Amino acid sequence: MCTCLVIWGIFVEIHFLNVCTICYQGDSYYNISLERNETFFTLLPNINCKKNPPFLVLLITSIHDQQAARMAIRQSWGKPRTIQKQNVVAFFLLGSSVIRQHEDQANLVDEHNKYNDIIQRDFIDAYYNLTLKTVMGLDWIHHFCPETTFVMKTDTDMFVNTIYLVDLLLRKKLTANFFTGFLKPDEYPIRNIFSKWYVSRLEYPYYKYPPFCSGTGYVFSVDVALKIINMTSIVPFFKLEDVYVGLCLDKLKIPLQELHNKQTFFPERVSFSVCNYRNIVTSHGVQPKDILLYWEAMEWSETEKC
Repeated sequence: MCTCLVIWGIFVEIHFLNVCTICYQGDSYYNISLERNETFFTLLPNINCKKNPPFLVLLITSIHDQQAARMAIRQSWGKPRTIQKQNVVAFFLLGSSVIRQHEDQANLVDEHNKYNDIIQRDFIDAYYNLTLKTVMGLDWIHHFCPETTFVMKTDTDMFVNTIYLVDLLLRKKLTANFFTGFLKPDEYPIRNIFSKWYVSRLEYPYYKYPPFCSGTGYVFSVDVALKIINMTSIVPFFKLEDVYVGLCLDKLKIPLQELHNKQTFFPERVSFSVCNYRNIVTSHGVQPKDILLYWEAMEWSETEKC
């Protein structure tokens, strides 16, 4: 008998997921899939994408105690703005806290009421549930903002040069079946049980992963969101979110593409200078205070030549 974790929320009813994340039969895992079902979001932004369609929606994974990072992003690269006549908006993706559950949720509701930028469902907010969090964001796009042209999934410890990203997307002129980021074409499962990214042969028996993009930041055309959502009932649940998305893309035969002929997505931290950061899309491992400092420096030097 398989006991499945069923995710529930309140307020808005849509079609989403029942998830069986830790089902066993003897010593082996079931072939677990994410199944569509009727359920709810806990928190939803009040946004009308039909009336004011964004060009780019930023979906930023976060956890409850990252208030400082969320504030820094709201005041910098995640601030709603118009770039080359294209609207860019940002939203934070969260699950449910289990440590200070009632206090954390009350604080999050207050924050959401103030900023109107949090998307939440009632699953445990843990690293290995990033797949659930990301699929939640894609499903939100499908139901509430399919009018956007592009979507970016990224994290709170990232610096994202949205100005350069919009410029590159406009130059690329691809608005369907498009997926880009820091490409990882030759990655293998880590079998070291002490690694954060350890994967057992029961979870993934194959020798090599299909190509995928680093979860630190990837960008795709909005049609890909629905295609991935439709794959979740076919592709078994996998705890590494970026690999899971790659598994879906592999089934869909959607190729990964370079956004530029030079590397623009960096899954590690890039040393800051205005000239360095003008020509990249992402830098990883950036603290909230540095996010603000870097963004301010770039705004002040906008007209300076490198």
